[in-house]
Amino acid sequence: MFYNVENLFDIKNDSIKLDDEYTPDGDRNWNYFRYAQKLKNISRVIYESGKWNPPALIGLCEIENKEVLQDLIWQTGLKNLGYDIIHYQSPDQRGIDVALLYKEDEFTVLESIPIKVGFGKNTRPTRDILYVFGYLKDTIPVNIFVAHFPSRYGGVQDTKPLRFKAAQILSDTVKHIMVQNPDANILAMGDFNDEPDDESMHYLAANSKLINMASKLQTINNSAGTLKHQFEWNTFDHFLVSKNLLDKKQSIYINDAMKVMDFNFLLEDDKIYTGLKPYRTYIGYKYNNGFSDHFPIWLTLKVQP
Repeated sequence: MFYNVENLFDIKNDSIKLDDEYTPDGDRNWNYFRYAQKLKNISRVIYESGKWNPPALIGLCEIENKEVLQDLIWQTGLKNLGYDIIHYQSPDQRGIDVALLYKEDEFTVLESIPIKVGFGKNTRPTRDILYVFGYLKDTIPVNIFVAHFPSRYGGVQDTKPLRFKAAQILSDTVKHIMVQNPDANILAMGDFNDEPDDESMHYLAANSKLINMASKLQTINNSAGTLKHQFEWNTFDHFLVSKNLLDKKQSIYINDAMKVMDFNFLLEDDKIYTGLKPYRTYIGYKYNNGFSDHFPIWLTLKVQP
């Protein structure tokens, strides 16, 4: 499962990050009760997504630090499901990072590193790409990437080169793995801030020979993407996989299409632009008590003897 949880900040002020608006004295009046509700909401999504089969791997983005992840699993009961955390602090100015939660009884971590995404001295720093290598069910090696590419803030065209550069860095890393092992199991997930047909994603899929599972979607409530801006739906959240994971003769393979988990409780009426939209935490600076501006996405991996 991958989920952009939209600004999961604690209530403390980090003196070296631009997180002031998510503090009790900030513009959003962010306080402990709102923070605790946010944790409860996110955990509900995880519980509902997996039902009796909780996700073995959960990629997350827009989380402030490791402490909010610890609160997420300890204050909501997720620790009872056996989740542990992989997280590194990134250079993002607002302090938002990516992370991986994993079930210790289903995935064994052997290595993890943050991959830097740099654009030069005069460019705003962005999030690292998280790389994790480990074994599913103790026997199946899997290479995992969790990404959050630069946003479109400042204009789509002006920020396009930043996302393309991030795609190049991820692609080069995947190709290095494939040179060492052409049959490597690779699973990349994230909020790429681009559509499957945009240049960065086309380059990433073609150059690293990954299959973008976001090109064909299954939904619960017929949402036309993973987030909505005004009248327009977008699909910025993707799973990309190595070709061998589509081969049902392998010991591990993808059993179904990528699913957008647009549950009823994650939707609300769009009173301005009509239809429905994701039920988010804030609308502007007005507290809305929702979940996120993105829907989570899901991919089922089947392991066979």
